[in-house]
Amino acid sequence: MSEVAVVTVLVFFLMGLGLFLTIPMFIVLTGTAFIAFATMTPIPLSILPQRVFAGLESFPLMAIPFFIFAANIMGKGGLSARLIQFVQSLVGHLPGGLGITVVATCAAFGAITGSSASTIVAVGGILYPAMIRAGYPQHFALGVITSSALLGMIIPPSNAMIVYGAVAGASIGALFISGIGAGAVFSLVYSAYCYGWAKWQNVPTTRRSTLQEIWQSMRDVVWGLGMPAIILGGIYGGVFTATEAAAVSVIYSAFVCMVIYRQLDLKGLWEVCLDSALASARILIMVAAASLFSWLLTVTGITSAIAEPFSQLKQSPALILLVANILFLIAGMFIDVFSNILILTPILLGTVTGAGIGPVHFGIITSVNVDIGNITPPFGLNLFVASGTFDKPYLTVVKAVLPWLGLALISLGIITYFPEVSLWLVQQTYPNVR
Repeated sequence: MSEVAVVTVLVFFLMGLGLFLTIPMFIVLTGTAFIAFATMTPIPLSILPQRVFAGLESFPLMAIPFFIFAANIMGKGGLSARLIQFVQSLVGHLPGGLGITVVATCAAFGAITGSSASTIVAVGGILYPAMIRAGYPQHFALGVITSSALLGMIIPPSNAMIVYGAVAGASIGALFISGIGAGAVFSLVYSAYCYGWAKWQNVPTTRRSTLQEIWQSMRDVVWGLGMPAIILGGIYGGVFTATEAAAVSVIYSAFVCMVIYRQLDLKGLWEVCLDSALASARILIMVAAASLFSWLLTVTGITSAIAEPFSQLKQSPALILLVANILFLIAGMFIDVFSNILILTPILLGTVTGAGIGPVHFGIITSVNVDIGNITPPFGLNLFVASGTFDKPYLTVVKAVLPWLGLALISLGIITYFPEVSLWLVQQTYPNVR
């Protein structure tokens, strides 16, 4: 057995052992790297802490704590209830109206928060009891809320896209705008299922909102909807970068929730600061650990060994994308979003771009793949968040999500093999980007 093969076996044995023992993922990655470097390479261990911190030395990554902070401010500041009321006034009267309301609200809330898990808490906390009261089955309500929360990380701003952009050197602005088309695909597929399911089950509809009610709910939410307009308008207008846009979003969200809505005081803001700091630390420590693990794969030759058979598929871009999707989806069953991106992207990117697939197209495919991992058993984050939020057994949530997981894979297939869906808007703004 070659030296690379020995190192590969050791690395993935240690990683598998850590996952089996349910050790936190960042410890699994850093522990595996330290043991492998200590036993299989001549590289001094004193270099490894430097590599950990080097993984965080990226200007685009600074956007993540700001977007998390802004999202938490808006979540605690009364936006979610206003947003739900507005969306329900528009689509609540349709067959499956409450389900469609969940999908549309998650899409709109995702454009403000950029987070999947927080969308479950903010939207589901209000709409889950409403769906149960309206006579929707528990499994349908759990499934649509848990799965529609994926839109929080597909529609811009998206922390997954920021991490991918930092790793792949792709334009974060272009990645953000590609997420609009991808998010529209998910929203349409999920909404069509809600409509068809409700017609099939003869679910009662509610009355249509009056124009006055729609106008009033729109007036209540318009300040909150201004944040994505400022973020995206500022980025694409050349006023500021994605990182600067994230900082602006914090100021804007604090102003709206404390001055306009007046549902957040200084004490509440301090609590949001603490929650946001902890959430940012959890994400960034994963980024740092995965960066060290990715470096291990590179310097030991594991990346090249894995990529070599993959590179033989260059003549078939469709097959390359199929294999990439399978790898991301399998990894998403066991590891978190950011580890998935940081470990697999360096392995796959060279072969993908060599086959003529653009880094932005591959970026939206990557972001959607790793996000689907949030609802994929056994370790999908959204499954655990929904179980805790709605006080339901884990297996009950998994069973409820399975039909929606199938719909997510259909949406992924559309985004993968019909690139115009996500790239058309990008090419209007960035003509040379693909």
